[in-house]
Amino acid sequence: MRLLKICLLKRTDRQLVDWFALFWGVLFALFCLPVAAASVQPKVVVIIDDIGHRFSDRRALDLPREVTFSILPDAPMTTEMSELAHAQGRDIMLHMPMESFDGQEMGPDGLRVGMFETQMELQFARAMESVPYAIGVNNHMGSRLTSMFNPMRSFMDLLKQRNLFFVDSRTSVKTVAEEAALHAGIPVARRHVFLDHVIDEAAIEKEFDRMLLLARETGTAVAIAHPHRLTMKILQKRLPELEEMGIRLSTVSDLFEP
Repeated sequence: MRLLKICLLKRTDRQLVDWFALFWGVLFALFCLPVAAASVQPKVVVIIDDIGHRFSDRRALDLPREVTFSILPDAPMTTEMSELAHAQGRDIMLHMPMESFDGQEMGPDGLRVGMFETQMELQFARAMESVPYAIGVNNHMGSRLTSMFNPMRSFMDLLKQRNLFFVDSRTSVKTVAEEAALHAGIPVARRHVFLDHVIDEAAIEKEFDRMLLLARETGTAVAIAHPHRLTMKILQKRLPELEEMGIRLSTVSDLFEP
């Protein structure tokens, strides 16, 4: 009889321990896990490309340091803007001209369909020399070239040799640039929003709001804009608002951190 009482007590003690562990487990799930989830802050990445053509591009230097500059090779302001942006501690990218379907002029460093790999390598090396601080690349135009897998795969191999990443500007819905980058094993991201595809205040504001919505829905939104006077004015006004909204303005290199 005494042995039965001892067994029952031990069993009761085990049940209490089990219930106590369950109780604290539920409390942890209810209170700690939501806090952890809430700490994952949405972020936006803003890339200003087409930089290098005009003296007025210097306006972009007034934007927060987290804004990335993508600079055209061998343009009148390429060297100056590269040095000034580097001095500010910004992430810098090479805005690599590539052939488009409509035959727009790309300049002497543009990559064309039908180039031999050695030609592409020489053109790319020359472009990189003019933007020496570049840590990544995105395409300038390029609707035709980015839609062709083999040339883009060759191009991605060149980026891999230099430990560069690629951001697909997505100038065509036919782009295979991301696929080519993944095949080459290099870090890759895509543009989600063109802020100033239409240079109109209401249109830019609308795209800015869409960028914020995407960031909240998916965690990250990558936007591309250009150094137009109106775009700079809107970004200077609205980027400081992000912190109050609980959204982080990130550098492009943040996209590729573990």
